[in-house]
Amino acid sequence: MIGGFVLYALLGYYLLDCFAKILNLRSLKTEVPGEFADIYDEVRYRRSQEYTRTNTRFELFQTTCSLAALLIFWFSGGFEFLDRWVRQFGFTNIIAGLLYVSVLCVAREAISLPFDLYHTYVIEQRFGFNRTKLKTFILDRLKGWLVSGLLLCVFSFAVLALFNFFGKNAWIVAWACTVVLSLLLTYLAPTLILPLFFKFNPLPDGALRNEVIALCAHQQFPVRELLVIDGSRRSSKANAFFTGFGSNKRIALYDTLIDNHPVPELLAVLAHEIGHFKLKHVI
Repeated sequence: MIGGFVLYALLGYYLLDCFAKILNLRSLKTEVPGEFADIYDEVRYRRSQEYTRTNTRFELFQTTCSLAALLIFWFSGGFEFLDRWVRQFGFTNIIAGLLYVSVLCVAREAISLPFDLYHTYVIEQRFGFNRTKLKTFILDRLKGWLVSGLLLCVFSFAVLALFNFFGKNAWIVAWACTVVLSLLLTYLAPTLILPLFFKFNPLPDGALRNEVIALCAHQQFPVRELLVIDGSRRSSKANAFFTGFGSNKRIALYDTLIDNHPVPELLAVLAHEIGHFKLKHVI
């Protein structure tokens, strides 16, 4: 019964995701909308639409391959075989569960790695965005696997221990722990995890800092820190984001955004991010 529910949930999500992506593809236009005809360069607009189209098709292909691999593993008895294999070592239920989950995660990473390489060094390269050296790509993956491995072990140990203690009724407690961990990571990620991959520096005093502070004050968006992130080491894309809860928010501006866009354009990008908060999209 549970297996059937999980299977239908996976298939339902896959179909819904594909449907949404296909709708997005159908809505892409090669002509600049009339409202932006005197603002947006027509060649750049077509290029951006083609980039979106290429990425969306690639995502459809990747998710289809991933689901196909999962279903083949499922219906060929892979989960049962793996369960018997880890139990033959005589480990406790928790240790056997950790090994079981770890093997599945390694397999998932092995499947996704070729897609990540293709996306970075073929698609991103083709559209002129990629600046990631192979050494950086490898180091990012190693650090990502280390961090996610540690988090996975801690989380899986907690969930498995709960089921070992509460039995079948542990799901509600495990769900609550998942929520708490997710909220905790939202707070810790920008301060502990992201600095492992990017360098953060305070936004220097000057006109840009004053304008950003004024925008945040006008929108009643409390901010604790204004930071610059060295995104240019990996991509030429310009972006901005904010993290944190309550008055403990941090705004991070990519150096590519600062270097390649005048202050009004930068503020427009930042206003877009603040809009997500104001309209409660995060919730």
